[in-house]
Amino acid sequence: MGKAFKAVTKPLKKVFKVARILKFLKGINPWVALGIFAVGWLFMRSRKPDTPDYGSTDFDITEKGILVNKQSNNASIPVLYGERLLGGTRVFIETSGTDNTYLYVALVLCEGEINSIEEIRVDDKVVTFDGALSDNVQRNVASSDSNFFKADPNVEGSSAESTILIEPHFGTDGQSASSLLSTLSSWGSNHKLSGICYLAIRFKWNQDVFGGIPTVQAKVKGKKIITLASNLSEQTASFSTNPAFCLLDYLRNERYGKGLATSSLDLQSFYDASQVCETQVTPFSGASDINIFDCNAVIDTSKKVIDNVRELVKGMRGYLPFVQGKYRLIIETTGSASVSLTEDDIIGGFSLASPSKNSKYNRVIVSYVNPERNYQVDEVQYPAIDDSGYSTADKHATMKTADGGFLLEGRFDFRKLTSTYQAEEMAEIILRRSREALGLNINCGFKAYELHIGDIVNVTLSSLGFTSKAFRVISMNFNEDYSITLGLIEHQDSHYTWATKGQVSSTPSTNLPTPFSIQPPAGITLSDEMIEYADGIVLTRLNILITASTDKFVQYYQVEAKQSTETNFKIISNGTQLRHELLNAVDDVTYNVRVKAINSFGVSSSYVTASRKIIGATETPSDVSDLSISMVGSNQMELSWTPVEDLDISWYEIRFQDVISGATWNESTPIAKVVRRKSNSLVVNSATGSFCIKAVDKLGNSSANASIVSTNISGLQNFTNILTLSE
Repeated sequence: MGKAFKAVTKPLKKVFKVARILKFLKGINPWVALGIFAVGWLFMRSRKPDTPDYGSTDFDITEKGILVNKQSNNASIPVLYGERLLGGTRVFIETSGTDNTYLYVALVLCEGEINSIEEIRVDDKVVTFDGALSDNVQRNVASSDSNFFKADPNVEGSSAESTILIEPHFGTDGQSASSLLSTLSSWGSNHKLSGICYLAIRFKWNQDVFGGIPTVQAKVKGKKIITLASNLSEQTASFSTNPAFCLLDYLRNERYGKGLATSSLDLQSFYDASQVCETQVTPFSGASDINIFDCNAVIDTSKKVIDNVRELVKGMRGYLPFVQGKYRLIIETTGSASVSLTEDDIIGGFSLASPSKNSKYNRVIVSYVNPERNYQVDEVQYPAIDDSGYSTADKHATMKTADGGFLLEGRFDFRKLTSTYQAEEMAEIILRRSREALGLNINCGFKAYELHIGDIVNVTLSSLGFTSKAFRVISMNFNEDYSITLGLIEHQDSHYTWATKGQVSSTPSTNLPTPFSIQPPAGITLSDEMIEYADGIVLTRLNILITASTDKFVQYYQVEAKQSTETNFKIISNGTQLRHELLNAVDDVTYNVRVKAINSFGVSSSYVTASRKIIGATETPSDVSDLSISMVGSNQMELSWTPVEDLDISWYEIRFQDVISGATWNESTPIAKVVRRKSNSLVVNSATGSFCIKAVDKLGNSSANASIVSTNISGLQNFTNILTLSE
């Protein structure tokens, strides 16, 4: 990305346009509608064809699409009922500041007005802000957030700071333009995005935080909706996950829903259904009670209204028949018959069918959205894989044997469910209904006119052995002779009795490495030494030894150093090696060294630091060793020694004291200086006494201890030099 956000398109000037949805059943004859239309969860009864599963399903793809960030200026705006994690659509992007330091984004989430924004995630990391995310209030990243409160690695000595400034807008119709985006000339006071929930965000470029345009997700408690009191009075709009009231809002809303008049809805039925939805059940032993139904739904407003209505109705096992000019909401649950039919009410014959192989299951798999798995699609099944705790009749093997050894598996998607326990209950009910649901078709007289789709009716037919056997009405057809053909399905209250589930095991944490967090080096060790080049130049080298980072994704290390009196660090090396060096270090000066690890994304770790005062040439020269004497001719002696290894030796100083024992350096008399560092001998006149030697460096420092050799031979008598050989 370079120094700033550069992969940015031109500002998108257009504001979202609300997608208008086609109306359904407009002008339809109510009597015809009664016979042909009842949105209900029973349309699930036909089995899906067996298709190979080579990858993600449409459900998977749709739910993943809800979490991503898109870029558009005319995409449809979703409606959120309940609580979900949302991505969003970027409708405005612009950069500003020196070197495009700042990136401004307007991210549309959903229709408003929402209740609240509970959490913000950037690049899959939860951001901690310095206060609650309130409507039209700007928030910075809190100093406790180690991911997004960081110093700029490109600015020497910079302090940690917030890299994100956010201003949520909850989507009221009268909301004002964003004061954050209004700092740009391209975002004016008329850019209000009225009725739309969106985030105004400013990112400050930091290569240790961002690798591109950040992906933003928000956990949102969705649209405030009108609910009904027991007297059917409308309550102030508030947050609710009650599916009945969510459906009521969608049917009545003129912006994104059907726009039905209240007079076209049976409000009493919606209130009654809402009470069923709020029935409290215990999901597992020891747990707090939950609603039997909740709606946490992201409604795609680009779809047909009827398709969205079906999804909402399906999630609460509902029917939506059109009865006497009004839409009535009925939830399939326990209940008693409102009408009883006997042979006297039945005209002609009847047809009875047991569940067919195509609509009968011995295993049901339900897909739903699981918040515990980052709002991805998850599955539950009934019977469970481990059904050892079930009764024999409820075990999969028992049912499969009864079905001739065939696996009869049904798969169903519930896009509005986010509870594992509600999904398990749905799977169990579908399976039980499929196996214990006789179908009965009968023609009836006028008494059947009292029935509506979804009602329970008792049927007495002695020829079938039925005495007040309960059935539910799933279809009604009006015949030319004014008789009614009823389509009935067997009803058993036991199907809808909540069965306590086993507690779902917690999802193990997935600790995958993040490219925006890198472990620093484990440590650094400093030392210094003198080195000599081939041309004889001697200088001091500061050695830097890095102890490797435990992070497996380190690409290289960056080493920086400065003298303690200097302000700014200088980069002295980059590389994968663990040994680095600073040449020509100044003696007797303290150096500060710091090292950080960097990965392939350019993200840096924190620094590891160390300091060292350079010794170099200031160190006392080593003591001279192996000093010895040998005669040369009759009156001369050769002093020889092993040169010291110190590279800054200037000369060797030779002294003499005329004592055989007890000689000291300070009481000795200087007699010679040997000025070559590598010199190892000197010829002197013969004398009885002690010779001393020390190495002296260029700063005048001498060896700590003198090397001393003594002799009592002053010369050789009668010495004759016969031959001298020179090599």
